[in-house]
Amino acid sequence: MLTNMLSIVSNDQTRPIRMVQITDTHLFEDPKTCFLGMNTENSFQSVIELIKQEHSLQNPKEQASIVNTVLLIIATGDIAQTPSATTYARFLDRMKTLEQPCIWLQGNHDLNHLLLETPQQQANKNLIELGQQWLVIMLNSSNDHETEGAFSSKELNWLTEQLKSYPDRHIIVALHHNPLKINSTWLDQCGLSNANEFWEVIDSASQVKAVIHGHVHQVFEATRGSIQIWSCPSTCIQFKPNSETFSVDILPPGYRWFDLYHDGRIESGVSRISRMPEGLDFNSQGY
Repeated sequence: MLTNMLSIVSNDQTRPIRMVQITDTHLFEDPKTCFLGMNTENSFQSVIELIKQEHSLQNPKEQASIVNTVLLIIATGDIAQTPSATTYARFLDRMKTLEQPCIWLQGNHDLNHLLLETPQQQANKNLIELGQQWLVIMLNSSNDHETEGAFSSKELNWLTEQLKSYPDRHIIVALHHNPLKINSTWLDQCGLSNANEFWEVIDSASQVKAVIHGHVHQVFEATRGSIQIWSCPSTCIQFKPNSETFSVDILPPGYRWFDLYHDGRIESGVSRISRMPEGLDFNSQGY
C-alpha cells in the first residue's frame, strides 16, 4: 500500500494543535436534493460557517477566547450520498473556504476510485504529521457498495508497519466505521466486522492515544485501556442513540474539535449549529 504523507508545521509550541473533524455529509450530485427531507448541501454549509465563526482570528478582540487556529480538517467518510466526480469536487470547493488542509477517507456510501481520482491530491494523504509530536493515520474501512466495514489484510499490515515506524509519536487513528459497539442494535450490525483484528494491532502500540470515526451520526465516547474512542456528529441528520431500529434524533448537525497537547494529552468537544434545518422527516423508518 502506497504511503502518502502530509507534514504540517506548528510554530507555536505554547498552545495545543487544533484539529477539526467533520463526517457523513451525504452530498448529492444535484445540490437541491434532500436526504430524508433535509438539504444536506445547506446543512453542510451551515457547519462550515460555524467552524469559521468559532475559529476566526480576523478580529483581534476575538483572539483571547480562541485556543488555537485550526491546522487540519479531516472528513471521516460518507462524503457523498450519490458519489460522482461532481459531488466530490463541490465538497472540496466548499472545504477550500476554510483555508486549511482537508484530508478525507472513504465511507460506505463513497466510491473509492472516484475519491482517488480527485484532482486535489492533498485529499488522498493517509499519514499526516502535525508538528513534531503528533501523527494522524487515515484508514479505509470501507468496501464499495458494502454497508458493513472490514479492513483488508493489506490495510492492517500497512497499519502495523506505520505504528512500528513511529514509536515516538503521539498517534490518532481515523476510520469511517465504528470499531466498538455503541449500544444501537441496527448500527452495530453494520460497524467494523473485523474489529478484533484491528484492536490486536492497536493494542500493541502504546503510542496510540485515540481512535476516531464517523458512520454513526451521533456522539459516542468511550475508552479502551488508555485509548480514547470518539465519534462525530454528522453535518446532516443525526441518529438517535441507543436505538434498536432506525431512528432520527432531534439534535442539529455539528462537528468535533480536538486540542492535541505536546505531552500526548487530548481535549475534545462537539459544536452544533444553533437550529435544526427545516424539512427533516423525524418519522422516517430508514433510507
